[in-house]
Amino acid sequence: MVAADLRTVPPAYPAPVLAAAALTAQDVSFLLVGSAALWRHGEPVTVADTDAVIDPREPNLSRLGAALAAMARRPTAIPRVRDFPLLHLVRVGTCYGNIDCLLERGRLDWERLSGSSARVPVADVSVPVAALADTWALRRRFKRGAGQGSERG
Repeated sequence: MVAADLRTVPPAYPAPVLAAAALTAQDVSFLLVGSAALWRHGEPVTVADTDAVIDPREPNLSRLGAALAAMARRPTAIPRVRDFPLLHLVRVGTCYGNIDCLLERGRLDWERLSGSSARVPVADVSVPVAALADTWALRRRFKRGAGQGSERG
């Protein structure tokens, strides 16, 4: 049976990595960081969610708001776009899992992080991914700040 065979084939990309491809396809400017970026760099990690450092410029924030509204399980729970410049983080539940939009990190580090990033293929789009060293540095800082000892997972 063809249908049974299709269910046994694992997806080529974890769902959170596909979420990054969906954001890219909607012209949102961001950098993939966190476990999804580490996985895309070939690191042996479990991909938990989509962490994205967001380009803080206004036209991009409007595109982000529209993309999140289109992807969200609860679109009414998304903050207003005009509030994005005041927020540290926006977390949105989607069919891909959680997308964490790191707005403050974008305001603080966008120029530095984007300067060393690369675009990598995911499905049929080219997703911007932070450099491996930057991704690990952000992960260590976040994990330490959250009181978790492990860098991986």
